[in-house]
Amino acid sequence: MDVLKKVNMLLAFIAMGAGFYHFFSNHLDFSSNSILSCLTLMFLLFGIEKVKEKEGDQKLGYVYLAAALVMTLGLMKEFVPFI
Repeated sequence: MDVLKKVNMLLAFIAMGAGFYHFFSNHLDFSSNSILSCLTLMFLLFGIEKVKEKEGDQKLGYVYLAAALVMTLGLMKEFVPFI
């Protein structure tokens, strides 16, 4: 579980660095699908980490997983016409 925590910290620092760079240094030209896929991956990994923790509240993990599911449906919307 230690590896997942390190990957989540790395993703969080990358996202914060990209946000800082975008707002204070230069404009980043990312499509909405690339940003949504990064956030989906982040929420999915955060949710897995929170659900796997033995101590603490696991409800936040399920909220993260539900948010990742909703974002995944948002990514699939243009490929699946009935969503």
